[in-house]
Amino acid sequence: MSHNASGTGRHRTDAAPPRAAKAGRPLARVFLRAAGITALACWAVLIVWASFGTGAGTGSSGVYMIIGTVASVLIAAAVIATAAAHTGLRIIIAALATAVFAAAAGWAVYTSMPEAGPGQFITHRAGVAALAYGFGVLGGGLLALSEFVVEGYAGGRTRPPRSMRRKVGVFAVAVVVLLAAALAPAMQRWAELANQDVRVGDAAAAEETGLDGLAALSGVERFTDTPFGLLRTDHPTAPTPQAVTMLDPATGAAVWYHRRWNWLASQSPVLSHAQDLVALTGPRADDRDDFQTRVLRSRDGEEVATASFDGTPGTLLALADDRLLYAEDGSEVFHVYDFGGDLLWDAEMPPGCEGTAAQVAGERVVLLADCVPAPDRSVARDYVLAFDLDDGAAAWEREVDTDAEVVPDSFLVSGDTVLIDSRVEDRVTDGPFSARRFEHKLLAYAVADGDISWRMSGQSFGSTNSSACGGTLHLSQPTGAPAAGIAAGGDSRADVPVAERRTVQIIECYTAKDREGSWLGVKSYDADSGDKLYRAQVRLGYTPLDPEVARGWGTVLPDNRALLAADQSLDPTAPDCRLYEVSAGDVRQIELPGTVPVDGESPVVPANWCHDAQLSAAGTGGAVSYVNADGARGIAVVP
Repeated sequence: MSHNASGTGRHRTDAAPPRAAKAGRPLARVFLRAAGITALACWAVLIVWASFGTGAGTGSSGVYMIIGTVASVLIAAAVIATAAAHTGLRIIIAALATAVFAAAAGWAVYTSMPEAGPGQFITHRAGVAALAYGFGVLGGGLLALSEFVVEGYAGGRTRPPRSMRRKVGVFAVAVVVLLAAALAPAMQRWAELANQDVRVGDAAAAEETGLDGLAALSGVERFTDTPFGLLRTDHPTAPTPQAVTMLDPATGAAVWYHRRWNWLASQSPVLSHAQDLVALTGPRADDRDDFQTRVLRSRDGEEVATASFDGTPGTLLALADDRLLYAEDGSEVFHVYDFGGDLLWDAEMPPGCEGTAAQVAGERVVLLADCVPAPDRSVARDYVLAFDLDDGAAAWEREVDTDAEVVPDSFLVSGDTVLIDSRVEDRVTDGPFSARRFEHKLLAYAVADGDISWRMSGQSFGSTNSSACGGTLHLSQPTGAPAAGIAAGGDSRADVPVAERRTVQIIECYTAKDREGSWLGVKSYDADSGDKLYRAQVRLGYTPLDPEVARGWGTVLPDNRALLAADQSLDPTAPDCRLYEVSAGDVRQIELPGTVPVDGESPVVPANWCHDAQLSAAGTGGAVSYVNADGARGIAVVP
């Protein structure tokens, strides 16, 4: 029997060895599927947090947010359940429909965000909600894409080893979760930045950014005086947003501005003793439990620090280079925090006392306390207290006369000295138009130990029928050291000149006994010795009835000159406003810049400019702000 050498007639039964399955596509599907499902879960979690965990005001937007939250959670749960039970075309359709819904909802949230401005702001809730819908788009897209990376919709799905699937799935989940954890605070930060305008560094940049029209924002509120210009509170409405602009008094141009429309100002800006820092404090408009204090540099508006608090810490009375001093409202307790919002120490004033003013000078915190009757105090009286800045230990305590009052504007700290005006109001006549006379006692305490450096008692101008004429206390050099600021004659920076002596001056309106009419008087004293230097006065016709108006009619410049504004007319409908300069007791009337007609045009300053005037020391000279015909404040500079 022969055999065919070629093997014809024999059949080969051994098949070729199978090719190794490619693990790339199956692993890609595992990654995309895990990432897509995780993104959908993050969508649901973020939208729930945006609705219930970020704090927001009520309104129709809250109703829409709840509807969107419920729909998002139900859709995400349905798609995840479908992905767990099915594969192929059904998953693709469900995932793409989910992505379209999330994209439409996210666009609706984004387009509903208001333009930042007074009373308008983007909330944290809106920012996180937009991010949540972004994860909905991401999750739907990844889940649909996972069905395209394998051969066929239902077949040809080689399963890689379980350990490999587990590792890839964990990696995909970690990537998406970390992305959500990083982007959630980033969206909150974006909402903050969207509500805050850019700070302007100089007047030239202000012109380029169209800030010339910002003068109308100030209303008729007053400025905060600083060596670097006049700090204006923009949109002084109720509630007032944290929006301020530093104006150059020489040109009226914006030096810098800082605005956070979604944060409210709980009080006026507070300056440090050196006046180089300014603090804005208040809660979020849409979450009053979130309270912050922002510290800015007075020179350029740069943010130095932001202290965050859980609820209001009280009233900010003073700040230093790294300290914030808060007094609890209606309580004798006060607290000192660092710029990070951490409590350094707290202390208590005598029972029944409440802090009304404070300053940080050297190693001391000096407070003015208004105290009601208490078990060991039969009548209300004021106290001057000092505490150690490092640990809050009580340093010294001084009582003010029982029948006297110290108003916060008459509590001054300069260098190593505390100056107060202990003022007594005496009734001269009775009746509905009773006259009163204010008697002043000036006291100077050493900051270190509270010893009295000098006192000047029995200082009085005369009687008055206006309770607004109580007198204001002014220092020619409040910081006790030269400061760099705006030059009164232009927009350049200059060092404020230091006079040979510092002076403290009382400015008060009164009726003189030896001559007819009302007067606005000024008494000047040497701040170091208490020696009386001079007394001068100018005639008044219209007597102010508002303490704010009376306070704005006088100021003292760094070179010891006093500026006085007065209305000599007795007819409020026909004002006769005048500006005076008092130098070493000599009084002379000066022209207010801008009142002289040019080329036959009407004066740019209204005739009744003094009725709402605010006289301020501004850099090397003085500034007079007034309410113009548009209801905004204009500024005139006195060199």
